[in-house]
Amino acid sequence: MKNVKRVFSVIAVLCIFGFKYIPAPEGLTPLSMEIAGVFLGTIILWLTVSITWPSLLCIFALALSPLYTVNQALSASLGNWVPSFVLFSSALCYMLSKTGFLKRCAIWFITRPISKKNPWMFLGLLFLAPLAIGSIMSPITTFIIFIPIIEQIFIELGYQKGDRVPKIITLGILCFSSVSTMTTPIAHTFPILGMSLYSQFSGGAHIDFVSFTIVGVISSLILFVLIMLMIKYCFKPDLSRIQNVDTEFLLKDMKPMGKEEKIVLTVFLAIVIIWMAPGLITGIMPQTAKFLDSLGPAIPPLIGLIVLSIIKIEGKPIMNFAEVMSKGVPWSSWLLVATTIMLGSAITNKDVGLTNWLGTFIAPAVSRLPPMICVLAIVSITVLVTNFATNAVTVTLVSSIVVPLVISGAIPNLNAPAMATVIAMGSCVAMATPPSTAPAAMAIGTDWLDTGTMFAWGMFMCAIASVVLTFIAYPLASLLM
Repeated sequence: MKNVKRVFSVIAVLCIFGFKYIPAPEGLTPLSMEIAGVFLGTIILWLTVSITWPSLLCIFALALSPLYTVNQALSASLGNWVPSFVLFSSALCYMLSKTGFLKRCAIWFITRPISKKNPWMFLGLLFLAPLAIGSIMSPITTFIIFIPIIEQIFIELGYQKGDRVPKIITLGILCFSSVSTMTTPIAHTFPILGMSLYSQFSGGAHIDFVSFTIVGVISSLILFVLIMLMIKYCFKPDLSRIQNVDTEFLLKDMKPMGKEEKIVLTVFLAIVIIWMAPGLITGIMPQTAKFLDSLGPAIPPLIGLIVLSIIKIEGKPIMNFAEVMSKGVPWSSWLLVATTIMLGSAITNKDVGLTNWLGTFIAPAVSRLPPMICVLAIVSITVLVTNFATNAVTVTLVSSIVVPLVISGAIPNLNAPAMATVIAMGSCVAMATPPSTAPAAMAIGTDWLDTGTMFAWGMFMCAIASVVLTFIAYPLASLLM
């Protein structure tokens, strides 16, 4: 394995620093070849070797290119607002998770009286919980919250590892933790990344939080219903043991909400309101909406962190800055996002010319396709790739190729912001292979789910998601954007 990584590393580094010496084909320049080499080499390293040092190498390589000075390279990557958003929102979500509020919400869903009336109602609420909680939380945090809960349920019901029902429940929790990422841009790196890339490619146009959330919530709820039907009529699990499940045992360790939990929740909700407000009050309070919109996505959580650092309980600030920075921020994702923003900007730069060059090859092939078939193909490729690569790599790769071509008209008759939206959403649908996401690897690590079941039924779920994103999400986004 180490030798394979070394081979890929050598190939990738040769691409990054050696492509510019290859004679450029007609329509390209030495600069085009240099940037294409950096892009290709970085993607190879991300897929086969690591996320961290290849990201730094990419920034370094682009800083050496004629496109950037050193200061411009650092500003375009580490100094961009998107990694700042990831940093601040991740820290805030960690605080929300630390208080125990998220576990409280998860158990609240499962212990509703209606869940005792029907095993399918119980299963529905169990799957709806990660979808709802994950709409404002990272999929990793969401999945971590639910693993001990479902393990308690399995033990209480006498299930053994390898039994059919625990497999589908674990896969369902993984699926809806993953799908929850596409519901809103709140605390979700990949939707924000897709929205930011669209803004770059379109010259400053943007997709607002409210429009994305409407599309994401409606699409995910339809997907929820379809996957529940798939489980019931295709997987056909025997839920007889769940018929008489008593979930009250989950409440025995729950304590009333404390002062810290209430303050953190209030701050978080205030930030969500600020994020959403510009899209909701523009017609009523245009000046206020304009001001809130000018703050951008990164400033509200920054203000929230300041508030939590100032407010003290029993003489100690609610937020311990050192703890939050060490435990609450996914630094590898932060670095990946910072690099992705700069790399996407470089390969779509007009002086580089790669977009126009690709358009001359792609346009003739897709111009004859019906628009919705074209959307289905792009979405299906996105969902397939994200199950074998990281989400950020997928949204960067597909968005950087497709969205500029849609904007330029090389791929005709498609709505560019709607296309950017479904690509960002499709990159979140990863539950079929262990390498696809950290929660997928963790699911296999529990031994309640095996790779065969994950792949077979996970791919089935991915196929349903592709159809929903194409025929529900894309038309809805086209109406709103």
